[in-house]
Amino acid sequence: MHSNSLEPSQIIVFLGPTLAVTQASQILPARYLAPVRCGDILACLRLQPRVIAIIDGFFDRSASVWHKEILWALEAGVRVFGASSMGALRAAELEAFGMEGFGAIFAAYREKRYIGDDEVAILHSNPQFQYQPLTDALVNIRATVQLAVDKNIIDPAIANLIISCAKRQFFSQRHLSQAVADAEVQGGDRQILAQFLEFVQNGGYVDQKQSDAIELLKHLAAMVGESGGTAANKQVNFQLNKSIFIEELQARVAIRPLRTAYSWLPLTEKLCQEARFLGRVYIQLRNLAGLIRWCDAVAQHQNLQPSVADLTNVYSSQILGSSSDVNQLELDVDASTIPVLVERLGRIQALLKLHSADDTFAKKVEQLHQFILMIVGKNISSDQEETTNADTDIVTALASCERRLYRQVAILWALAEQTNSQSEASLRISITQKITQHFFQERGVTNEAEFPAWLSSNSLTQGEFSQMMEAIARLEGFVNVPRWWGRGMSNYFSVSQCFLADALRLSGFYPILSKRVQLSEQTQSYSWEADLRNWRQVNAFPQVCNITQVAFWLDFSEPEEFVKELSIR
Repeated sequence: MHSNSLEPSQIIVFLGPTLAVTQASQILPARYLAPVRCGDILACLRLQPRVIAIIDGFFDRSASVWHKEILWALEAGVRVFGASSMGALRAAELEAFGMEGFGAIFAAYREKRYIGDDEVAILHSNPQFQYQPLTDALVNIRATVQLAVDKNIIDPAIANLIISCAKRQFFSQRHLSQAVADAEVQGGDRQILAQFLEFVQNGGYVDQKQSDAIELLKHLAAMVGESGGTAANKQVNFQLNKSIFIEELQARVAIRPLRTAYSWLPLTEKLCQEARFLGRVYIQLRNLAGLIRWCDAVAQHQNLQPSVADLTNVYSSQILGSSSDVNQLELDVDASTIPVLVERLGRIQALLKLHSADDTFAKKVEQLHQFILMIVGKNISSDQEETTNADTDIVTALASCERRLYRQVAILWALAEQTNSQSEASLRISITQKITQHFFQERGVTNEAEFPAWLSSNSLTQGEFSQMMEAIARLEGFVNVPRWWGRGMSNYFSVSQCFLADALRLSGFYPILSKRVQLSEQTQSYSWEADLRNWRQVNAFPQVCNITQVAFWLDFSEPEEFVKELSIR
């Protein structure tokens, strides 16, 4: 339980079309995020909130927020509130577990007067237009019709007819005016319906979703500054059963940045978001993050504790690179993160010592290193001179980071395979086929006729290519689909950790991206901006790739957001 008073910065609110953030901020100056979707609750736990409020959420274009995410937050001691829309739905479903609901819509769901998800569903605009509502929610139509009945504008029979017509409309085409028109076709009195429309246009429309949201925000605002009572964290009466699916979601979240950029995010989160613009290099950074997480979990599972020598020499190990890089890390990274990173690397180093003496391990590293170079489409020598001095030569520094990154991925990839016997098991043909299709999509190979030419240009036989695809499929399992090789790994790391930040630190990209983000926030120009832009362009996906796919590969929620952010870089 927290003894300090609740601060607005410790409250996370997921808000979209129900209420404008500018209006909401006047009631409660909290941290506002876009409508919640699958994975967002786990991801926002990295921000260490004490209160999470869910108002709006996605459900059609992407997976909706999982119940177990909310349960995970509750079990972690975070108070979770819900109202208006997705929040009202989840609060009614999870009230027994400690989620707290507010407002008339929540009450109607809890009492089973509302049962359909479409009661609160609407069509809305994209983030650039602040998720402006484009249709009417059925709950708002119900509230408006009820007010008209209370004011003797219409009788209950006409009210039921309007609601029936609105209910028959699909949520993305639902409009009160159309429901009234349909009611007239169904035999409703034209004059009475016209009076109803006039009533609505003259201030009779009831936005119940917005009213409920405002009620919740006022309640949270009243909690700010309190150190006990309503601000205190509640004890839960359940123990979360972590299925393989929630474990996998946790693993995916732990190696990805928060989806949307906000000015108030910690620098580390901003750097992880900035890394997405490194294109194909970002994919390997994400792979490194997943491998760090996996290998550390394996080391902990085997109860390996790093020796003093492991901790002392971890920076000079083959995982990190030369010891000169340490000074750069210590200067550019929050010192409080270094002991955690060193301890993690110490455990991985202890695990590596058990396997690296084997000649087959070294050969495996070299084979996987060649696979990585094939994946990124580069021929980079790993023995070129290292440097991380971004001020003198950004191109040289970036190349140095790249070389180190690919070597680190190869070493930990080989270690993951070596320590997991199931990784040698045959993968389903459908999995390798999907991986192969994805591989060619990323490279702009659009049809099978181009395949032989691609093999020839890369000096590969069909057999060697198949071997590489099976290896990449196993890598995908370690990084993104841990259920392929077993479960329980989530017990060895927390959702409050972001392994992508570790990957940036290890590879050396952290100080470069840090300088880029800080200078861009100060609207300062920097001498190496053009060089960085050109380097990113080299590592971008081919133009023939579908922009929606590229945005997905780079962990953007919306293609429009990716295009917008890309244009200002």
